[in-house]
Amino acid sequence: MAEIRRETQHHSGLNMSAILFALFKRKRTVLLCAAVGIIAAAAFYFFYPPVYESQAKLLVRYVLERSAVDSIDSTNAAAAVAASSATDRVIGAEIEILTSWDLAVQAAQAIGPKRLLPRSGQAATETEAAATISSGLTAISPLILNKGSNIIFVSYKNRDPQIAPLVLQEVLSRYFVKHLEVHRSAGAFDFVTQQTDQVRARLNQTEDALKSLRDKTGTVSLKDGSTALTAEAAKTQEQLDAAEADLAQYKAVVKQTGESKSKKWKSKSSPSEKTPQSEKAQVAGIEAKVETLKARLRNIQQRMKQLSELGPQMQELERKREMDEANYKYFAASLEKARIDEALDPSKIPNISAVQRPSPPMLETKTRNKIALGLAGGGIALGIALALIRGLVLNRTVGRPLELETRLHIPLMLSIPYSNTRNGHLALPPNGSPANPGALATRPHHSKLAPWEAGHFIRPYCDAIRDRLGLYFELNHLTHKPKLVGIASFSEAAGASTLAAGLAASLSETNDGKVLLVDVNLGPEDVHQFFKGKPAYSLSAALKPKGAIASAADNLYLATVGSPNAGPAQLGLKKFFDMMPNLKASDFDYIIFDMPQLSQTSPTWGMAAFMDKLLLVVEAEKDNRELIKRGYGKLVAERDNVAVVVNKARSYVPKWLHGDS
Repeated sequence: MAEIRRETQHHSGLNMSAILFALFKRKRTVLLCAAVGIIAAAAFYFFYPPVYESQAKLLVRYVLERSAVDSIDSTNAAAAVAASSATDRVIGAEIEILTSWDLAVQAAQAIGPKRLLPRSGQAATETEAAATISSGLTAISPLILNKGSNIIFVSYKNRDPQIAPLVLQEVLSRYFVKHLEVHRSAGAFDFVTQQTDQVRARLNQTEDALKSLRDKTGTVSLKDGSTALTAEAAKTQEQLDAAEADLAQYKAVVKQTGESKSKKWKSKSSPSEKTPQSEKAQVAGIEAKVETLKARLRNIQQRMKQLSELGPQMQELERKREMDEANYKYFAASLEKARIDEALDPSKIPNISAVQRPSPPMLETKTRNKIALGLAGGGIALGIALALIRGLVLNRTVGRPLELETRLHIPLMLSIPYSNTRNGHLALPPNGSPANPGALATRPHHSKLAPWEAGHFIRPYCDAIRDRLGLYFELNHLTHKPKLVGIASFSEAAGASTLAAGLAASLSETNDGKVLLVDVNLGPEDVHQFFKGKPAYSLSAALKPKGAIASAADNLYLATVGSPNAGPAQLGLKKFFDMMPNLKASDFDYIIFDMPQLSQTSPTWGMAAFMDKLLLVVEAEKDNRELIKRGYGKLVAERDNVAVVVNKARSYVPKWLHGDS
């Protein structure tokens, strides 16, 4: 197809141009929602009751857990701070204590429900008063903005300026007590005292049992006793071996001496006879020593056996005694800490201090301003959201001519903007003088202007279409006469008839020959009026050779498919096919067909194949995109001679924001 077209960009129709179009098209919705939001914001701003706020600041240096099971070496605050890598968790825990329900109940009890809820009078309860304190109390830490900060900001809001600082002071006073209760066990002194007594009693029982076993085994400790018995047994065995050796030696000497001197001793009687008696006495003494050593060794072995049997019991008792001694020392130290905590004043807690005491009540406007801005911004946002949803999501029509190319990928021939002078209302040319004084003088002031008259707003666009058609015919070497041009639309009020009449008038002014405008849709009573009231002719009469028919203007003739007195009629395909020889044999140079709108039963589908050029009129913001895409695709599949014209296109975006739309 040789028609000049803009290169289609295959991108989504959702772009800034589409967004601006949707917003400015429904600017009334946006403005209405914005006005409602602003009115609601103003009403809230002026009718919002005043609220007073008292503020305080707490410095949390560190948090030291003081309970009965604390580590004895955890009293160094600096070490606790250095070892802590979770300052945010510590601050979070303190904030939870500050905003706890128990603390609110205690403050409510101290102040009194009647004072906190004066409007409720005698019916006020502590629960309701505590709820009032809890809802107005805020505790935050700037950890997000200042990493590692250990400051807690505490504030309380109330409509009564006297109540705000009073409640905050009561909350802080009870917070210190609550802090101690949370970070140390309740009744820690009594608990640790009881635990210390129990450990001491267990230690005494263990020592008594261990002493009994020591007395039974005769050892102080299992390890020392076992070592001593082993050494004593070895020594006794060594002595026994030496004694047995001496005994054997003396027995041998006595035996040998007795045999060699027995005869001599028998023949002589002298004091030397006492010598064998002395050796025998030594042997007897050594034998007694051997028996004593054997008895001692048996005793030692017996004691070692007993110690081996009782060893596990002694070992278990010794381990138990060591554990009880360690526990006793631990609980003794904890008892001293608990005694200190018991006497500690909550207001003198060294790890938490008040950087700022409750301030005098100040009028709090942040909440009011935020809500008011939220209402105003919410109205604007709602209007924008509704406009975008309706324009980009729910709307299925072609709003901008550019959508044909960006979303439907259909080349656009021309777009005709929406005009207040549409439908043929009288309009003056740019110079301010009537377009056709002679013709206009015969009409009432509010009569309609025919599309073929020079003053009609459609004429400049019809002239542009005429020039593009001429170029199209030349590029495609279409030199035959007449040239058939069909104009159809997807809807009844799309402006196809006005465009057909204007195009016919524009072609008739080129002096290239006669132009016939054929109204295929309606009967003569709905056909555009001729100048000076001349009637329309039937198509059969207009096609007769050398037929004498009056022109509507120079070289412009108008015909209808019906008879002059008939009602609305449509041209059937068979009748149109039978008339083709007469159409081609006529002396017209151009025949413009104002064709019926495209529908499932429309004859336009069949007639389009006989046209040299078919102009498809799309009404902006009315015709469905899917319908256009299917219809265009079907027509192009039959013959690639279809051009699309968008009519009644509106530009809602201001000129300084206006892009290619």
